[in-house]
Amino acid sequence: MSIKVTNWLNLATSIAVIMGILFLGVEIRQNTEMMKSQTRDSISEKQMMFSEWVATEADLSNTIAKVNADLPLEPGERIMHAYFLAGVWREWENSYYQYQQGLFDREEFDPRLTRWRATMSNETVRLNWAATRQNYSPTFRAVVDSIVEDYAPLQRAQQNTEETPVP
Repeated sequence: MSIKVTNWLNLATSIAVIMGILFLGVEIRQNTEMMKSQTRDSISEKQMMFSEWVATEADLSNTIAKVNADLPLEPGERIMHAYFLAGVWREWENSYYQYQQGLFDREEFDPRLTRWRATMSNETVRLNWAATRQNYSPTFRAVVDSIVEDYAPLQRAQQNTEETPVP
C-alpha cells in the first residue's frame, strides 16, 4: 500500500474513533437524563404513597393531627407516629443521596428542604429525630441536625421566657 492510502486509512480510523467517543458521550448523557427521570419518578411515587397513607388511614391522620396540635398521644399512637416518621426520614435520606449523586438538581431539591424544615418545626418530631437520628447516614444526619439546630435558639428563648417571672 502506498503511504497516501495508509495516511487516508489512519485519518479515517481516527475520525471513526472520535465519532465513536462522541456517540458514547451522547449515550451516557441520555442515560444520565433517563436515570434522573426514573429517580424523580420513584421518589415522587414514594411521596404519593405516604400521602395516600395519611389520606386513607384514619388512625394515622388523626395521630398526625394530634402531633400538629401538640396534643398528647396514646402509647399506640406514639409507636404509629414513630414508624411513620422513620419511613419519612428514610425517604428523605434517599432523596438526599440522589441529590448528592447528581440525580436531583438544586432547584428540585430546595423545595424538599423547605418541606423538611416545616416538618422539623414540630417539637414532637424533633424529639423523635433526636431518639432515632443514629439510624441514618452521617451526611444526611448533618443536614437534618442543622435544620433542628435552627429551632434550638427559639426553643431556648421560649424556655427562658417560661422560667423568667413576669413582674
